[in-house]
Amino acid sequence: MKCILYFLIFTFALTLHAQRTDFNEISFEKADKIAQRYKGEDLSSLPILTLRLTAQLETDVERFRAIYSWVCRNIKGDYNLTSENEHKRRKFKNSPEALALWNEQCKRQVFKRLREDKETLCTGYAFLVKDLANLAGIECEIVHGYGRMNGAKFADTAMANHSWNAVKLNGKWYLCDATWSSGIIDMNTYLFEFDFDDSFFLMHPQEFAKSHQPTEQQWTLLGPEQ
Repeated sequence: MKCILYFLIFTFALTLHAQRTDFNEISFEKADKIAQRYKGEDLSSLPILTLRLTAQLETDVERFRAIYSWVCRNIKGDYNLTSENEHKRRKFKNSPEALALWNEQCKRQVFKRLREDKETLCTGYAFLVKDLANLAGIECEIVHGYGRMNGAKFADTAMANHSWNAVKLNGKWYLCDATWSSGIIDMNTYLFEFDFDDSFFLMHPQEFAKSHQPTEQQWTLLGPEQ
């Protein structure tokens, strides 16, 4: 089993230490301005939105930045849907059939709220980033796992509770979390407040691992020596 794990990690050897500093020579100012220019655009046509966000940019990292910036500044976190999903997943954790049924129901709710109201939970953020990136010709995947919040330990989380993205740029995989970059939910009012956190964009894997643990080990982007 240990040999298999090392083999899986080895297949990702070329992606080790992928991080934001790989692009220090690139300014994201133009990408961010384009994202700002199209603030408020709806999600009725993702191909058109993708074209608007990326057509004037020269590199994949800039194109991805414009997509990521737009998503983080236009999609709100939905407290009620997030809370209900966590409650139902805990309730049905020992009932696979009931959990599968809820997951399908929740998925429909997530995409409906995302499309109509631009409100969602982590799965919706990750889906939208992936879809827009793929439409721009950028390889991007959704990563499921555990998000550590409020000082909790990963061991305290019985079930996977979070989703984020891995994106391939210049032949290397990078990590990002649009949900945590977008803002916060005010627990006094339960309303979402936009507050862009740039740190979760192409964060170093070692730093990312402090708060994120994927269910599939290779998506840590960390080598066996670490």
